[in-house]
Amino acid sequence: MKTKEMRQLVDEYEKLYTCAVSDAMDELGIPAGFIDPGVRPIWPGARMVGFAAIMKMVVSDAPLERDIVARMAKFITTVPKFPVVCVDMSGQMIAAGLGQSTSRMLQSFGFQGGLVDGPVRDIAQVTALKFPMFARGIICSSIRGRMVIDFDSINKPMQCGNRMINPGDLVFGDINGVVIVPGDRVEDVLKKAKETIATDTWWFEQLEMGRNPAEIEQERPLP
Repeated sequence: MKTKEMRQLVDEYEKLYTCAVSDAMDELGIPAGFIDPGVRPIWPGARMVGFAAIMKMVVSDAPLERDIVARMAKFITTVPKFPVVCVDMSGQMIAAGLGQSTSRMLQSFGFQGGLVDGPVRDIAQVTALKFPMFARGIICSSIRGRMVIDFDSINKPMQCGNRMINPGDLVFGDINGVVIVPGDRVEDVLKKAKETIATDTWWFEQLEMGRNPAEIEQERPLP
């Protein structure tokens, strides 16, 4: 997909909300895309739309690599345009998958946000940066001496709760949570989500006019 097309898709999804996208996937018969409610926005108003760039942390007592920044930069060169970093923490809640330093670096390279299947930290600083971050919790500990990046797992599918995320899938997070749209269905879901929102808007207008809900449903069923 060309950069211009990706930019247009991101812009169009930015106008939506995750509930409509999840409903659209249900209507289209696409396997559910919502991530369980354990993953929440870390600061109020956080929103992100972009394409999945995946990395994995594994348990290790080895010291943090001296060339970690250089290796992170190499990871950044492999990701799609308008990326959201998706961090697989190997089911661990012992260290932060993202913090202020990584957020600053990722933000400078155009990342749209971060999804961490585990905890994060430096919340005051990340909030000040306005870097969208969605995670399972908050912790003060770093990965130093606890976990390392598994660079052999870069941009390979990851599981977040019961949801599988593939490289290039669309990742959309807002106050309601996070939904994952398969990369090959992004345009179909966008179209259906717009229809869903249009129907909801029309229903509200009819109710405000005092119409009977049963009559409204006969005319245009709720999505």
